[in-house]
Amino acid sequence: MKINSRFFAFLRIGIIAYSCIFFSAFIQAQIFNPTLSIRLQKAIDSILIAKDIKGISAGVYYPGMGTWNGVSGISYAGMPIHSNMEFAIASNTKLFTAVLLLKLAENNKLSIEDSLHEFLPSYMNIDSNITIRQLLNHTSGLDDVTSVPGYPDSIMNNPRRVYTASELLTWAGPPAFAPGQGWEYCNTNYLLAGLIAEKVTGQPYGKLLRDSILSPLNLDSTFLDVYDTVLYTIAHPWQAGKDNFATPRISLNSAAWSAGAMYSTSNQMLKWYNALMNGKVLKPASINEMTTFVGKERYGMGIAEYVVNGKKVWTHGGQIWGGYNSSMMYDPETGIIICILTNQLPAQAFQISVQMLNTVWNSTVGIEELSKDEYTLYPNPTNDIVTILCDDHEIRSVTIFDIHGNIMMETKKGIFSISQLPAGTYHVRVCSIGKVQHYSLIKL
Repeated sequence: MKINSRFFAFLRIGIIAYSCIFFSAFIQAQIFNPTLSIRLQKAIDSILIAKDIKGISAGVYYPGMGTWNGVSGISYAGMPIHSNMEFAIASNTKLFTAVLLLKLAENNKLSIEDSLHEFLPSYMNIDSNITIRQLLNHTSGLDDVTSVPGYPDSIMNNPRRVYTASELLTWAGPPAFAPGQGWEYCNTNYLLAGLIAEKVTGQPYGKLLRDSILSPLNLDSTFLDVYDTVLYTIAHPWQAGKDNFATPRISLNSAAWSAGAMYSTSNQMLKWYNALMNGKVLKPASINEMTTFVGKERYGMGIAEYVVNGKKVWTHGGQIWGGYNSSMMYDPETGIIICILTNQLPAQAFQISVQMLNTVWNSTVGIEELSKDEYTLYPNPTNDIVTILCDDHEIRSVTIFDIHGNIMMETKKGIFSISQLPAGTYHVRVCSIGKVQHYSLIKL
């Protein structure tokens, strides 16, 4: 990437007061457009406030520029979201399961045209002639066990109970249509897929997932809940204004299993998509199978096709009771990847990912100067120096408030330290000639 004088002007404004160590690291890793980074952070801060979302962990991968990660909001009062926090990705688990089955097909352990009766016992209301392909692309016609009346109440009645897929399959009602004669999204399909993977290999699904995908890609912050070790901090889940972290996740996630029990970080989800879409996990023929889209929702195998502003993207979302919502988007034309993880329901992640994708599409690639009237805090989050990217002589006052509206500090400078403030989310008011700007600032 060509580095010009405007780039160094930006560095002088935003970084010289930060630290020599940070400056050196930024120069070595400086690939991602700094202006775009600021706008992406500003976007999630604005969305968080506008939609009253508890917390967001976001990531963007742009080929040739690298990776941006940003966070906004809180896990719980006094604990801001940080980039290493893990969120439930819910139904984004399905892509991992689909890839696992496609890898087994590549290794001649099975064929995606194989039928259920070749691997599993018969279950009431489940046609044993359904193929693996029909499971993975949701053309099986099966009843979704998670849509059974009273499902959430039954699962959460004893939150410490471990459910098995075989047990849940007995809950399936009559099919919606004959195999291959329609399309309907159905979690039952992916529970069956997990059982097939176990039957073929003789390995527990969680171990197979770790050995085949997670460990080779060094996805150590990505795990199958209940069956795997939790190494890092999990963001608290919120639903209808209630923090549900104290409620055990055992029944919920054992029931979700191969259809929706995984957790990850935004950075590792970017890494996962980047490896997968660039042929580091599956062979081209398998990727072609994965992205052969069918049905009313244009679904492939663990991923779907969707049109955003006239352009086709590959995407999948996920939400799970308690308060998690995830959205992944991949632009096959440019290779851009978007990840949005939130710790709150009702769901907002899909809308955020669309806005973030549009922000990237609408931004000029390369280094561009901020307009004089575009005030931005940098870096954000931070634990020390904050720079307001504007002409310093225009600033009349800067006031920082806590989440309760209390004034925490005031200054008239465009560069200042917040090292004395406790960790958390703050509101910043910048008064200058003819305008007042408002921002969200996270102190690490």
